[in-house]
Amino acid sequence: MSGNDVRRSAPRDARAPSAAIAARIGHLQRQAMALSQAGRPRRALQACRQILALQPERADVLAFAGTLALRAGDAAEAAALYRRALALRPDFAEIHYNLGNALDALGRREDAVAAYREAAALRPDFVPAHHNLGNVLRALGRTAEAVAAYRRALALQQTAAGERDLGIALHELGRLDEAIAAYRRALALPGHRIDVLSNLANALMEKGDRSGTLEVCERYLALEPRNVEALALKALALNELGDRAGARFLIDFDRFVQIIDFAAPPPGYPSLSAFNAALVAHVEAHPSLKVPPKDHPTYHNDALEITGELLAEPKGPMATFEEMMKSALARYLATVPPYPPHPFLEHFPEKWRLSCWATRLNGQGHLDPHIHFSGYVGGVYYPLLPAIVARQDRDGAGWFELGRPPQRFACTAPPLLRRIQPKEGRLLLFPGYFFHNTVPFTADERRISIAFDVVPRE
Repeated sequence: MSGNDVRRSAPRDARAPSAAIAARIGHLQRQAMALSQAGRPRRALQACRQILALQPERADVLAFAGTLALRAGDAAEAAALYRRALALRPDFAEIHYNLGNALDALGRREDAVAAYREAAALRPDFVPAHHNLGNVLRALGRTAEAVAAYRRALALQQTAAGERDLGIALHELGRLDEAIAAYRRALALPGHRIDVLSNLANALMEKGDRSGTLEVCERYLALEPRNVEALALKALALNELGDRAGARFLIDFDRFVQIIDFAAPPPGYPSLSAFNAALVAHVEAHPSLKVPPKDHPTYHNDALEITGELLAEPKGPMATFEEMMKSALARYLATVPPYPPHPFLEHFPEKWRLSCWATRLNGQGHLDPHIHFSGYVGGVYYPLLPAIVARQDRDGAGWFELGRPPQRFACTAPPLLRRIQPKEGRLLLFPGYFFHNTVPFTADERRISIAFDVVPRE
């Protein structure tokens, strides 16, 4: 090299960070990834924000931050971050897909449909985009479109989840044979969820295949011996198949239903009437009391309101009610005859908690036959009843009924039935797998009941 030779460095890109800033960004990226892998999305998101303060046009960081925000439960921030990323990378199918997830979490399902469709258009082989599109379309009631989306996903990759969700959509459309076939395909694939057995048992029962229902219920109970739905459907199938003795063994009203009439008031109340009045006031002032949505599978009466969880603070008189129910359950378990051996008793959960809610029927209404899927034992207490319930006629208006099957199963065998007259201060206890309902009534007064479940826990 001659003395006159001058070497010049390449001009520096003004957008490139300095060495110190680049090192800082590298450190923050590693920190964000480590925190994410450690299950600390909020802390990881803070590191991403620091990167974006230095480099706001990093589409990859924006997208990652959106995923962290979604994992942290902030779908609104996630959607905003994904949109910023898409402004920089509009052709990135995965970001459109993640935006769809965030919009779905926000309840903006029409917008989610558009996001999933864009993801699928950019990447036609993107299985999750087709599948989640089906989920959102089904939630919107566009079930036939959902079927098409699920079929596109399954044509690309057959999965147990895809077959299950296709089966659910076909089931909702009343296409039982196709739904049953989809459920059976799901069960034959690795990774299927046990709830596919529930879907299949219900579809077979609705089709009238009682033997098939019984076979699936036995399979279900072998995996989950205390599953209340499987026990309920097994009893119905046995009765429909003519095995009334087998059905009676499971649905043994005399053995497993208890009626407790409280006479003395609990501590702190001058009378049982005063305690009931306190319960009624608590229920009617509860902020969660409302008419359920019209598509609710059980509580769908315009004259009915229902609360959320009543054993959350502030409990008010429900704290006393909770102790009363725990004592009643202890007596129930101590007095139910233990012999002959019975699956309900053999698999009673060692650990459980109470979940409690109230219903208010205003002047009229009914509850269709149903079970509480999470409750191993069910209970109902009556603090307020209309006068019509005290009548001793055949109609049993407003009475509590056990054993009637839901209409969708089109049962033809005489059902095992028991009607019980509600009374203020009366508690009913029964296994959670007993179908139960309220007989329709019309009155000028309201009817309030407080229900609870014994919910198994690990």
